[in-house]
Amino acid sequence: MDVHLVRLLKNNNAPPEDVIQEVRSLLKIPLQELSETDANIASLERQLRILEEKRKKTESLVEDYQIILSPIRRLPNDLLHEIFYHCLPTQRNSALVASDAPILLTRICSKWRSLALSSPRLWAQLHITFCDDYRTSPPPYTTLILDNDQELQLHASSVLKLRCEVVKEWLARSGSCPLSISL
Repeated sequence: MDVHLVRLLKNNNAPPEDVIQEVRSLLKIPLQELSETDANIASLERQLRILEEKRKKTESLVEDYQIILSPIRRLPNDLLHEIFYHCLPTQRNSALVASDAPILLTRICSKWRSLALSSPRLWAQLHITFCDDYRTSPPPYTTLILDNDQELQLHASSVLKLRCEVVKEWLARSGSCPLSISL
């Protein structure tokens, strides 16, 4: 930038008309460069979005292939049975909850479900809880048709029936294995 223009930046005086014309002329090239640079940036951002989308698709494909090559898929069933057995709680018997093995193991994939259900040793321990929740909080819809005592009895009865069915199924899965049952 010329010295006479730099001086104009250091004060707030109005520039003479010839300087205004000179600055307008000088401004054309940088404005054109800004416009071209903005267009290049926009083009590169579009290319970047396209490449990022391509990368996501490629990552997804790689993940799918890696799932297929997962070492756990190649473990023999007898080894998986043993691993499953070591997933059982050690300080207590397994409870009737989805977050405990063996029930948890049946929720991973169809192969694991089949293996867990076919392994009687996994089902040879059982802890049966007697929770009081069903005595204090019946399903909300029953209040419309029953008085409080009736709805509590109905809810308690249905919970106990369901629990009995689950225990029967659990015990059937244990086959001829020695049982360990705690209450």
